[in-house]
Amino acid sequence: MGGRIRSLTTVLLTVVSATFAIAPPQAQGFAEDVCYTPGGAPPHNCAPLPPPCPVDDPNGALCGLEAFVRYGYTLRQPLGGRSLVHADSTYIIARTVGFSERDAYWIAAYDEATDLGTFVPRDADGAPVPDAAALTTADISGLVRTHFATGGFLFHFLPTMRDPRDPEPDGLRPDVDDPAHEVMLTHVRRWAMAGPGSAVPLCTGGFTNPSASGDYATGAECFADPGPAQINGTYSVQAPIAIPFTNVTGPQVISDGVLAPQFDTWVGAESWNARIGIYIHALADRISHHACTDAGTVTAPSPERPDFRIDLNTPTCDQGPHAVRHEYETGVDFAGLEPEDETTEAALSMVYDELVDFARVRGTLDPDALDSEAKSTLIVDGLLPALQHRNPVERLNAVTDVGCRAGVAAFPGSPSCRG
Repeated sequence: MGGRIRSLTTVLLTVVSATFAIAPPQAQGFAEDVCYTPGGAPPHNCAPLPPPCPVDDPNGALCGLEAFVRYGYTLRQPLGGRSLVHADSTYIIARTVGFSERDAYWIAAYDEATDLGTFVPRDADGAPVPDAAALTTADISGLVRTHFATGGFLFHFLPTMRDPRDPEPDGLRPDVDDPAHEVMLTHVRRWAMAGPGSAVPLCTGGFTNPSASGDYATGAECFADPGPAQINGTYSVQAPIAIPFTNVTGPQVISDGVLAPQFDTWVGAESWNARIGIYIHALADRISHHACTDAGTVTAPSPERPDFRIDLNTPTCDQGPHAVRHEYETGVDFAGLEPEDETTEAALSMVYDELVDFARVRGTLDPDALDSEAKSTLIVDGLLPALQHRNPVERLNAVTDVGCRAGVAAFPGSPSCRG
């Protein structure tokens, strides 16, 4: 019997590897969990964890295959969906720490748009909300998770620049003040903090000319020393099978024909909120994908080799475990997860802390947000239990209720606060 199981596993892995070779996998940290159903039916789970699959073993081949197939099917549905982590939770946290309702909405909308390219708020039946046109983001498809050619992929998978012999970083709590190692993360954060009109660049891969401190994240200009460099990477399908990708250093592509120096003009009045939303998304995805990106590496150009190299061809990046781990992020009992897979709690905690810092910079910080009890009440006692509901309608209502109890009006398209 054991031999048959091993043979079946081998066949399935061969099939899924062939599928990946034809169609690159989705790179979705905290992917959409509530998917809209055509015809106005209630929303469904985009990709729930299959009931037989345990929450403490992401490496099972059969569960990995089923998880991948579910994502591949549901995330191609015509109405799509949204992430209650990237959208609703970000909105509730931003509002709670002191951002206005308008600012909190646009931060959350651009957080979600970083996955989708453009975010249009919809109600639970999938219909655009009445004022959807005024609440739709600018197109930022250059940052989308599956766009390898624009460097968008690297806003979702953020590897670290370290010697492979060094200990792996703690990606559940990445150091946002470590540009020597967390290149992309600290680069995007610096750009977001600088705000509209600043000369701080947003560069493909986060790569600048070396700063005075010698890092490649915080230089004054995008890497061009003496000219643009190739960025050559590999991303695991089923190690050692990998997808190669190539970019060139320089300003980040925002949309078709729009580069990073045009970002503020392209987005308009909500530019600073958009910058924050994009960074918050990258931060959450750094945590979501940490099992992969902690093991990955970035190497800088050298006299012998003039390109940046990104190696994400490791077993922890394999697409089966990748898909299963995303199904651990909503709709399951978080208490059963292994510590390294408790990414939802880790991400919400850091998103809260970072939004506190951004609210301080913007001059809107609510002093009550600095109380650790306030943070715990919102996240540990509120959002985390709400996100564990397996039924998507119950999960959506529960997350909305958390905001309502905190005095936050419902996110556009969510059920109105009751009472």
